Parts: sequence; structure tokens; C-alpha cells
Amino acid sequence: MTEVDEPQFSGDQFFSEEGRKALAEASQLLAERLQAHTQALLAMKGGPDEQDALYEQNVALEELVEGWNDAVFEYTGTAPLLLEEETEGADEEDELQEQDHVISVVSRFDLRVVDLDALLDAGRAAQERHPAELEHSGEPDPVDTAEQAIYEISREMGEAWFELPGVDLVAGARAYVVPEYPFEPLEADADDVATEISAPNGVVTHAETWA
Repeated sequence: MTEVDEPQFSGDQFFSEEGRKALAEASQLLAERLQAHTQALLAMKGGPDEQDALYEQNVALEELVEGWNDAVFEYTGTAPLLLEEETEGADEEDELQEQDHVISVVSRFDLRVVDLDALLDAGRAAQERHPAELEHSGEPDPVDTAEQAIYEISREMGEAWFELPGVDLVAGARAYVVPEYPFEPLEADADDVATEISAPNGVVTHAETWA
């Protein structure tokens, strides 16, 4: 008997003759079902064709266990088993707490290169100060494009869109989104990263734009 299921006796509310009969019948059905369930499981070998039969056996037993638990409660005012209902409620509460902590920040910045030489010089200097992990060749990638220079500077300084030498910011935007559920997180190792960089469905809590 669980601690929360203390019986409250009041007259004929419990231990009635009708409840006694119902409990006896539920117990008999459960005993027969449990025996059949055990025999069916012991005969199984784990083959793929036994999967559906296993589910059917489990569902049939679960229904009778719930019925027996209800019959005990109707007769005594106590529930011997804490079944799925309370567990599911706890799981849902935990899930809601986890959902409250998920925020997606999505940004985009469009840049115009106005002085390529200045940008390349800054990129090479950033690479020397903070060299990236070398590839199999043992040599860092040469900083001879605007894209590589911006990459090297960003590795060192983070989002330095307003401080890039030789670059003007055309436009920028950032959104802070509380995603709706079910939520599919970003696949950081996806082959096509560009398709992953998009705001999920949800509520935009804050937004910033630059131009």
C-alpha cells in the first residue's frame, strides 16, 4: 500500500459485498491472465515474427492489472500499485521544464568588401596569432580570399562584423526564438550546413537589425 493511499473508512463506503465480489473476479482473471502471459513469453525465442504477439500479451496483462488495481481501491480505498498515470505526469512536467531552457539564436550579416588588401592583411595577422588546427598537409590554408580572411578574424574575435578592416556592413539581423515543440535541434555535423541555419518554428522574443 502506498503512503498516499490511506483508507478513509466511513460506513459502507468500503468493504461492501459488491466490492468483495468484484475484487474476487478481478483477481481470478488476473491470475489466469498472468499464467497465460508467462507461458506465452517462455515459449518465445526472440524472433522478429514474435514482436506483435509480445505487444498483444503485454497489453492484455496491463489492462487486467489496471482493473485489479481499481477493484482493490473500490473495496479497500487503497491502491497497491502506482501505475502509469502518475509517472506520465511527472515525465510531462520534466519535459516542460526542459523546454523552458531551449532558445535558438539565429543571425545573418551581409558584408561588402571595400579594401581587399587591408582585409587580407588583417586575416593573415589573425591566423598567425591564432593558428587553426592543421590539415593533413601540415600547412594552414592560405589567406588569399576575403572569405578566408573573415573566417580567420572571426575565429580570433568572434562576431567582429562591425570591426572588419576594409569591410562595410550592408545589413545584419539577429533573432532570439523560443522554439515550439516538438523541437528538432540543429545538426551541427550535417552535410549541408546552410539548410540548418534557419530559425525554428516558435516565438521571437527579441530581434536586432543593422543597416
